[in-house]
Amino acid sequence: MNIAAMGLTPRMAARATELQTAFPTVVYTSGRRTLQAQAHAMAVNTTMNRNFIRQTYVHAALLQTTIDAHPEAVEVSQIENLLVADMNALAPADLNRISRHLTGDAVDLLPMEDDTGTPTDVGAQVIAWIKACPDTDIMLLREAGLVKWHWQITPSSVEV
Repeated sequence: MNIAAMGLTPRMAARATELQTAFPTVVYTSGRRTLQAQAHAMAVNTTMNRNFIRQTYVHAALLQTTIDAHPEAVEVSQIENLLVADMNALAPADLNRISRHLTGDAVDLLPMEDDTGTPTDVGAQVIAWIKACPDTDIMLLREAGLVKWHWQITPSSVEV
């Protein structure tokens, strides 16, 4: 995914560019998401792990409560519709706490791992670079047990 097309905040775009310049094999798979796209991503992961939201998003208790209240919702579209309804009712500040993808302060990267789940040599260097970046807030290699490389920086002053 092209950095310019990801809709990132200027600071996240600058850091993503720096990382890709240092490691040209880095591939970005996600940047800023619309509310619908965020709900879809969460729904896909929830079909693989019903507790995905609880285990991944610290500020999304309402969303997990809705999932728990609707055990019949098992298809991506069903779960996505429930999440969109809940997220539409939230204030922008609450949405921003759920996911930095909504503000453009987060990217996902194609994992750089071998078949055993161990980062490759370049992958280990990428992880070290991200962790040393002064703007880094969180770098995850797993989200609720799923292989997801997620990098977010400290919040910019941006609303959804």
